[in-house]
Amino acid sequence: MKKKKNLNFLIRFFTGLIYVISIIFSIEKGEKTFRIVMMILSFLCLFEFLLILKTNITLIKVTSLFFLFSIFIDFFIEKEKGLIPYVICFIPYSIIFLVIQLFSKKNSHKEKIVEASYMIFGLVYIIMPFYLASYIYAIINNGKQLILGVFILIWTNDSLSYLIGKKWGKRKIAISISPKKSIEGVIGGFFFCIILGFFLYKIWGNKYWFILSFTVPIFSTIGDLVESTIKRSFRVKNSGIWFPGHGGFLDRLDSFIFVIPIIATVVTSLVYIF
Repeated sequence: MKKKKNLNFLIRFFTGLIYVISIIFSIEKGEKTFRIVMMILSFLCLFEFLLILKTNITLIKVTSLFFLFSIFIDFFIEKEKGLIPYVICFIPYSIIFLVIQLFSKKNSHKEKIVEASYMIFGLVYIIMPFYLASYIYAIINNGKQLILGVFILIWTNDSLSYLIGKKWGKRKIAISISPKKSIEGVIGGFFFCIILGFFLYKIWGNKYWFILSFTVPIFSTIGDLVESTIKRSFRVKNSGIWFPGHGGFLDRLDSFIFVIPIIATVVTSLVYIF
């Protein structure tokens, strides 16, 4: 039993390490690489989301086509800059999604509305945060540092919450949604994020790290609980199998998805105030 636990921990550690290295590489490589990676991750998360919600497989295939088309545009057309590929991708996709639903004979009118609402929710909940991450990186002053720091804060919160909760966690924060998440773990992750925020301020000199060190762990935890609620509603344990020990892409990025819109709001507000 002990060997199995150690093996699971090692698998979780190495898959998490590969993920972290990949994200850091994309950030350091430059705006275009980061944007393409964000597009890839956003659509992989959207695929998993639509599968969890048992969406029509035809609609998921349509998503695949637009995913490949948007990546093709951004990767091969050198003159293409900015965030245009995102717009090119999800606006036509939304229209085709709705048209397919409109003329579908398999679903009732109520089912059509439900699946259309899933699509709209998926675009807002999943696609938009990745768009905002690309926007922050490209447009906001020191955007590259900001994105890297936010990822580091999220990873710190997730890792320390997990380790502290596993070791000392007794009081559950939301047992009906996420049975393993404890109050002790959440407080531990929050505490280490505060410390990390101080070091990020010392390294990069931006005062907003004090605010973000409070903001990120709070909304990171909420994001995790939101995704857990969605999975429990459809009786799904993991969103996928791509990260052994972690689950799928949506499991791995649920905190990031919820945190980024908050970060964009906070940073933009601070820019206008100061």
